[in-house]
Amino acid sequence: MIKSVYSLMLFDEIVEKIDQMAYTRNTNRSQLINDILAEKIGMVTPEQKIQKILEQLDVNFSDTLSVSQINKNSSIQFGKSLKYKYRPKVRYSYEFISSERGKYAVLKISSRTKSENLNDHFNEFFNLITTIEKEQNEDADLAEAQINHKFVREFKDEGELSQDIETVTENLTRYLKMIDRAMNAYFSSIDERKNNINSLLEEIYKYYYKK
Repeated sequence: MIKSVYSLMLFDEIVEKIDQMAYTRNTNRSQLINDILAEKIGMVTPEQKIQKILEQLDVNFSDTLSVSQINKNSSIQFGKSLKYKYRPKVRYSYEFISSERGKYAVLKISSRTKSENLNDHFNEFFNLITTIEKEQNEDADLAEAQINHKFVREFKDEGELSQDIETVTENLTRYLKMIDRAMNAYFSSIDERKNNINSLLEEIYKYYYKK
């Protein structure tokens, strides 16, 4: 959908009420009017689709991750503590960004730790997951980046809003559950390493992405 600027004549009292509603809903006047009109004529805007996806993600992870923040029609953040020394905190966030094709989801994973040792482990984990994913999806166009111990995974196809809400939500849920379980397994076995961590992570990946 493409947005354009239009001029409307409205009663001041209506605009005042709209502004009050927009404030309580943490949005702006234009977006609220757009949502109201879309609902009236039976359309779903990209922003409304994003909000429904965020709300469903909140439900899907209610038993495993705690939501630290939801930005209306924009992003969701999850926080967790790893079962490792000093219980380091990790943040997962799904954000929706724009492209020529439309909006799509991006997963960002980061930790605020200043421990070089822990950051080395994060780097190793992200490298292992990236390698496994590319091996298992040879034909997929994967866009992944690792910058300063942060991991970024774009979902230009699986998380593109041209798909229905259920499909996008399922794709994003499955991937984050895979990552979260793999990260738990990796950091739980750091001190022992009795098993081959590569095989363990690959087994977890295949559990969520069976060919």
